[in-house]
Amino acid sequence: MALTDREAELVGRLDGAQDLLEQELERLVAVSSETRDAAGANRIADLVEAELASLGFRTSELVTGVVGRTIVGRRSSDSSHRLLLLGHVDTVHPAGAGFDGYRVLDDTRATGPGAADMKGGIVVMLGALRALVASGALEDRQCTVVINADEEIGSPHSGDLVRAEATDCHLCLGFEAGRPNADGSSTFVTARKGFGRMSLAATGKAAHAGVDPGRGASALIELCHKAVDLVSLSNAETGVSVNVGVLHGGTTANTVAATAALELDYRFPDEETGADLEDALCDIAARNVLRDPDGKPLVATVMKDQIRRAAMMRTDAVGRMADRITSWGGELGLRLVEESRGGSSDAALAAEMGCPAVCGLGVVGDAFHTRDEWVLRASLVDRAKLAALVIDRFYAL
Repeated sequence: MALTDREAELVGRLDGAQDLLEQELERLVAVSSETRDAAGANRIADLVEAELASLGFRTSELVTGVVGRTIVGRRSSDSSHRLLLLGHVDTVHPAGAGFDGYRVLDDTRATGPGAADMKGGIVVMLGALRALVASGALEDRQCTVVINADEEIGSPHSGDLVRAEATDCHLCLGFEAGRPNADGSSTFVTARKGFGRMSLAATGKAAHAGVDPGRGASALIELCHKAVDLVSLSNAETGVSVNVGVLHGGTTANTVAATAALELDYRFPDEETGADLEDALCDIAARNVLRDPDGKPLVATVMKDQIRRAAMMRTDAVGRMADRITSWGGELGLRLVEESRGGSSDAALAAEMGCPAVCGLGVVGDAFHTRDEWVLRASLVDRAKLAALVIDRFYAL
């Protein structure tokens, strides 16, 4: 299948847009927007909302007072094809985390906190929407955009909104980053592991570590035992991983720790495996390790703050859309390869509601969540063209 004249005109609107898209990415990366930095996230939300409004989207906001605002943009019609586009403004990089701002590395790459995950994806999405609107391709089309500010912590505040929007849509496109391959191709994502986060809080009894340690009960030691047992549930063969990323407690080295806390992240490939894993996690959390001579538990442990995303599965509908995207990308000179990825995204929330979801359509990059995070500069235009063509042809299916 070759591009029609109208499609060539559509993607051609992005020719020469490299400088503009890089400037937009530089502008977004310059704003620190780690999830807990609501003020920074809101600065980017303001920019996104203004851009969507200029493109004819009716905008609204979800305000929690805890994290930055979630922006929703809608173009409504009686169209039988309903599309959902997803992105997020928050990053894992706090201000002053070791690298600041957008920096060109060489002719092909640039770096910056959140440049790939996923401020570059927002730039790609907006670039595609500008081309579509300018060509009239979104007239009488239904399209909803959700840009949230808590994706990196599992979308606990905006997740229900994403699920609700997905319920009425026929396709979800997520603009997380694609990844480069050594052969010059790049990936997009058709399956993701399910993910959860859990916190444990333990309460024991303080005592002097030298004078009367036997009168105390260490909450920290209790959670250390649990941490080892929790991590032991990881199994590379079944695709299960458990990571204890935070463990802290106590007050001084010579005091038996009266309190302690643990935070863990877990991943699973499908819902059945996820349910079994969560049962095992809860069993370990509820199991008392430190006991007195009569067997009475000495430390109380409470599980709290559980966040969960279902696994994003590659259904037949997703497979058909993936085949189309691969083929359509070829018409633009792009070699695309679908992949299953261990990291989760909000596209999984749409998939959970039965909406076919394809993710990883944003800028191409790598080293996500590290100070070395980078993007392929040319992929800003390449992926914007791809997104514009995919969206346009979706409405013709």
